[in-house]
Amino acid sequence: MTDDRETGLLLLPGTLCDAALWAGVSLPAGARVMETVRGGSLAEAARLALTDAPVRFHLLGFSLGAIVAFEVLRQAPQRVARLTLISANPHAPSSAQLHAWAEQEQQVRAGGFEALAESLTPQGQHREAVLEMALRVGPGAFLEQLALLRSRSDSRPLLTDYNGPLTLMVGQDDTVTPPRLAEEMKALAPQARLRVIPNAGHYLPLDAPQAVSEALREPAYA
Repeated sequence: MTDDRETGLLLLPGTLCDAALWAGVSLPAGARVMETVRGGSLAEAARLALTDAPVRFHLLGFSLGAIVAFEVLRQAPQRVARLTLISANPHAPSSAQLHAWAEQEQQVRAGGFEALAESLTPQGQHREAVLEMALRVGPGAFLEQLALLRSRSDSRPLLTDYNGPLTLMVGQDDTVTPPRLAEEMKALAPQARLRVIPNAGHYLPLDAPQAVSEALREPAYA
């Protein structure tokens, strides 16, 4: 007899992030944290995420991790018992994004990774922590992540088809993935719980770890 219950939590970090992203979040026992998003393609990144995941699990993706979470849904929807997306963008890349990422790739390949990491790190109380994560992730992984970002597809149809438990979280002051994107996803998946967190920006797990902890403690729902 197959056990269809949710048996764990898998957390996927964002671009230039590692496990330190969740340092302030109270995680349930047995939670699995993907150290850094890697992969030669989104399909490979999703397969790597699934490698050590339970048979059925609660999937949480932050930013780039949310993009990988969409790909996990494409590959193995039967394994995702619950989905939480933080600071997510369901759209395919814009021309402006593609141009910016191409310039970033050129700078990294020219040896300018550290300067680029500093320029991409936002000001604020968590600047040092975000920059330290970026430097640990390093240029090789960042080039892979840029390729993953460029290759993402429009995931809005996937949300329309998904009717499982879904939580959407975004910082009210997020300018990278602004609240309007979460509101759009909520319209596509009406069963979703939407949490717009005041006084928080893009790095929501750092800006509001208590809010993320509370969301993880909420029971799943049909």
